[in-house]
Amino acid sequence: IAYEASRGNEALCENWAAYMNRSLHLALSADQFLITIGASEALIFLFMICADPGDEVLVFDPSYANYISFAATAGVTLRPVICDPEDGFHLPSVAAIKQHISPRTKALLLCNPNNPTGTVYRSDELKALLNVAHEFGIFLIVDETYREFVYGDSQSLSVLSLAPGDPSVIVVDSLSKRFSLCGARIGSIITANTEVLRLANNLAQARLAGPTIEQHAAAYMLKNMNPQFVETARLEYLRRRNALCDALARVDGISFRPPEGAFYTLVSIPGVDAEAFCTRLLANFSHDGETVFLAPASGFYITPNTGRSLIRIAFVLAESEITRAIHIVDRALQTKIDQTE
Repeated sequence: IAYEASRGNEALCENWAAYMNRSLHLALSADQFLITIGASEALIFLFMICADPGDEVLVFDPSYANYISFAATAGVTLRPVICDPEDGFHLPSVAAIKQHISPRTKALLLCNPNNPTGTVYRSDELKALLNVAHEFGIFLIVDETYREFVYGDSQSLSVLSLAPGDPSVIVVDSLSKRFSLCGARIGSIITANTEVLRLANNLAQARLAGPTIEQHAAAYMLKNMNPQFVETARLEYLRRRNALCDALARVDGISFRPPEGAFYTLVSIPGVDAEAFCTRLLANFSHDGETVFLAPASGFYITPNTGRSLIRIAFVLAESEITRAIHIVDRALQTKIDQTE
């Protein structure tokens, strides 16, 4: 098995561009892509390219927890801008965002649809971030790993649709979620900025290459898959979301908003320390021999001592299992959690 080209398999770049052009009515070309070892490597590369050690990247709190480790790898400081749960974690005002920009700010980073909140940002919110990026001469990096998974009135949208050819815009994409290919480790950097791509290729050459067989397989998949595949997956996650919301609505003492996209949501349990609750669920509680693994949302905040009463739920199980899991959480909230039923 030979090394693949450092910038990625050419057929994969061509077919990925064609896939996005079909689904989003874009006009991307293969030379706007650089294939990375998952979206994780794409983000590490971009932190290194867009910022020097000690520089800052603005993120919107809460954010994907691994952004913290990616930034640390590059020596970059993440500066959080808090989003309000009462507003569904949508972006704060432009004025509030600008208050967090300093001379060391080099980029804005947004995950859309969002992990962990399930928020889908509207086109006016993306345009506002574009305007801020242009005003301050910084990059706008949008992680679109969950792009197709949107529900209700939300629409699948890429920032590339709003700003085709804009050199300040960089998209991070991945095949992991929409095609359930997490272990294949295939992500990409997509931009019209040739200097960003040149520098990314330098970093890619330093690590030699991404996985060869997986890239060939992914290129074939993108070219030959049934066009309804992603929509079928989206509808399945929509059913799981609805099952989760129906189950949560029957639990007293919590509050939540139906997630607009991705397959996560944050649930508030007022007056409860979420981390302690999640820990005790695993260590001290069972109902009919079962318990539930939940993620305390404080781990997704960069701002200290924030999100202490929030938990993140991933609705990736079958509908019946989701319903059962929330029933167990309900029983735990009603019972002394150090007891086993």
